[in-house]
Amino acid sequence: MNGKVFAADVYSVLAAFGVKCPARQHAIKKLLMPGQRGAKGEIQDLDEALVSVSRAIDMVRAGLPEGGTLAGKAEAEPEPDGEKRLYIWHEFAPDYKHGLAVAIASSEAEARRLVVERLRFSPDDWGPLTTCTLNATATAWAVTGGQ
Repeated sequence: MNGKVFAADVYSVLAAFGVKCPARQHAIKKLLMPGQRGAKGEIQDLDEALVSVSRAIDMVRAGLPEGGTLAGKAEAEPEPDGEKRLYIWHEFAPDYKHGLAVAIASSEAEARRLVVERLRFSPDDWGPLTTCTLNATATAWAVTGGQ
């Protein structure tokens, strides 16, 4: 700053700028030094930053405050036909383990809000999403793992 060298960790920078949204924090961390922290490559870090920015946008659209928890019920964004759908997130990772999240709702934003409301916090990684209409032909998923 002002031509002087200074040292700061990412958490100090986030605190200095008042970044409270966990999705934004994660994206900023990934963008500061993509591929240079030893754990993941540049492309993977940039991909994860993109996912985190998308999640931050989803949180704003779903009416979630900066901290990622619900202060009140958000108004759902209805699907064009208003029909309820089954939303299934594979590789859902709220706590460093992959699992499955499922919700029945009229929109993806409403489904995410319902999952966050149930968990009482916002996960870092939602994983891939499958959406099915409730009158769709039969489909099956298997959930395994754990100890």
